[in-house]
Amino acid sequence: MQKKLIALAVAGLVSAPAFAQSNVTIYGVADAYMGFGSHGDNDKAAINSDGLSGSRLGFRGVEDLGNGLKGVFTVEQGFDISNGTGMGNASRQAFVGLGGSFGTVSLGRQYAPGYDFQYDVTASAPIGPQSILSNQSGMTITPNSGARWDNSVAYNGSFSGLKVRAIYGMGGNEDTYEVVTAVDPVTGLPTASKLMDPQDDDRFGLGVEYGNGPLKVGAVYHYLKDGADINGLSDDQQEWLVGGSYNFGVLTLAGSYQEVEGIGNLKGVDADLWQIGVLVPVGAAGNVHLAYGEVDFDINAMGVNESAKAKSYTLAYTHALSKRTTAYAGWNRTDNDNGLDLGLVDYIQPAGATTYGGDESDLFFVGMRHTF
Repeated sequence: MQKKLIALAVAGLVSAPAFAQSNVTIYGVADAYMGFGSHGDNDKAAINSDGLSGSRLGFRGVEDLGNGLKGVFTVEQGFDISNGTGMGNASRQAFVGLGGSFGTVSLGRQYAPGYDFQYDVTASAPIGPQSILSNQSGMTITPNSGARWDNSVAYNGSFSGLKVRAIYGMGGNEDTYEVVTAVDPVTGLPTASKLMDPQDDDRFGLGVEYGNGPLKVGAVYHYLKDGADINGLSDDQQEWLVGGSYNFGVLTLAGSYQEVEGIGNLKGVDADLWQIGVLVPVGAAGNVHLAYGEVDFDINAMGVNESAKAKSYTLAYTHALSKRTTAYAGWNRTDNDNGLDLGLVDYIQPAGATTYGGDESDLFFVGMRHTF
């Protein structure tokens, strides 16, 4: 009898942890392409990471807590597949939260709504005009790092076709005062300074989207508080976007319009961006993507009063070799006014040049993405 009781006790000890175990999933993306192009006098021939999607490795866990509640976590690290760098810390996402029928509330480094709600026929690919122009213009309504916010509490909910996303980020200056200095963007010299308190760099985002069959429409708002708060030189960065898409069967049409005021918390540095595109299915596994975007800058700061524009075009073909593997090829051109250097190919200013930028960036690419 004693031996039976001991055996039952041991079995209970072994089985108890298994009963409480989380369901953990390992997932990721491996994406690389060959790129050939130029930007002004700078030529490029290289293997690059992240053509359709950012390469990443992640761990996602869910545990049933009972009464309709579940504990969740995600830890996700991006990396550059061309050289293997970037695996040092969780640079994409890292959060833990509580979910239920009400949605999910989570804490950590997370996506702002401007990352999720994009209306782009390249599916927010780094090679697409919306991604290029929004990211390189300093916007946070972008499918890039600008929409990943540290020290944040977020809410995500879905209700009968309606999605709601909200986030409050506490920035990086949490428990001390810091001296903040404004810098003249032309001369690089300091112009003024002040003490910054812990709440000065907070930020807020809200997004709503409604989907019904082939139709999706949505709107996003981001507010980034001005940490420096230097009169006449700095300002809060405010952004909004409206967009939508419709699948007609033979093609999908998508587009969006967004504005930003106070880019980089600099007063008088504003921009607006619009983009439109079509996606045409080819057979059972292929798609042709044609997208155009344009960003217009209006700068009235630090004695500078001027406007400048950049236009970006992408033509691409994607082909699903399997459920997890996609081959792709295409071309992007980004045209810049003087003073701008946007595009997929880095810009190097020629020696002796009297003006900056203003050249075209061209890139031809052929690549493959595998998801797991």
